Amino acid sequence: MTTVDRYTLIRHAQTDGINYDLDTQAIIERLQAWEALCEFRVTGAQRDSLHITFDTLPEDLDAFVRELYDFCPDLVDQGTGCMDDLLRMIKETGYELDENEKKLIEEIDFEDENFGLEILKRDLERKKSLMLWWD
Repeated sequence: MTTVDRYTLIRHAQTDGINYDLDTQAIIERLQAWEALCEFRVTGAQRDSLHITFDTLPEDLDAFVRELYDFCPDLVDQGTGCMDDLLRMIKETGYELDENEKKLIEEIDFEDENFGLEILKRDLERKKSLMLWWD
């Protein structure tokens, strides 16, 4: 019987989040815990990042997004949580958001300190994929 190590890409790339005290094994262990919540594939890995494609999403997506943030704060701190600043810059340049971008931020309360988590959740629901990075 042949078994496939679904984390070969991560092991080969020696992916880590060393600035968050995450070595390769800690990242793999977290992903293994997610196997009980959803079905996914690791579709790319580099030294400080990995890409995941989801076949199913966790039932409690709000809790999962909070766990994602704990695991990889840059998702929000350098990503979706900066959307308010990005929108200000977009307005200044006259760029028009496309329909997907508009839906992503529709009715988002940018005064709510957790708006980045809501945008992350919506983006995950829409794309069913995720890029995690630690820099």
